[in-house]
Amino acid sequence: MSLDKEIKQKIDSARHEAVLNIVYTANFLDKISRSFFSDFDITEAQYNVMVIIKLEKRRLTQVEISERMVSSRANITSLIDKLQKKGYVRRLAVAKDRRVHQIELTSQGIMKLDEVEPQYIKIVEQNMRRVSLAESRDLNHLLVKIRKSFKSIEGV
Repeated sequence: MSLDKEIKQKIDSARHEAVLNIVYTANFLDKISRSFFSDFDITEAQYNVMVIIKLEKRRLTQVEISERMVSSRANITSLIDKLQKKGYVRRLAVAKDRRVHQIELTSQGIMKLDEVEPQYIKIVEQNMRRVSLAESRDLNHLLVKIRKSFKSIEGV
């Protein structure tokens, strides 16, 4: 179904429709991911933080984590606080600078990722099977191109 039928409104510009399609799809995927991650008592942003630390295979500062975030990084301190309360990460003071903390996964955090990650990847793969690998690569290329185009907007 085309976007104009889903939103019940005619869109005259193909470029405008493309941007609306991206936003509409992002919101749709966000709704699905909230439902998925709520089953595990975490948010997508919390999951992203844990995956970032896991993939880096070393302790990271909050600044390093925020630079790598896929989802909003507006309040990284709050994300780390919540993950720490759940026992999934720990903060370690840096001897040379008491304002800086390194973040690492706990064994409980690793177990949570081991529980969530395979199911998440399975759902992504299952639901993206209608999109070929070539189309996925093309889509990735186009989305990078669009982000670069919009980076000139002040404040982004």
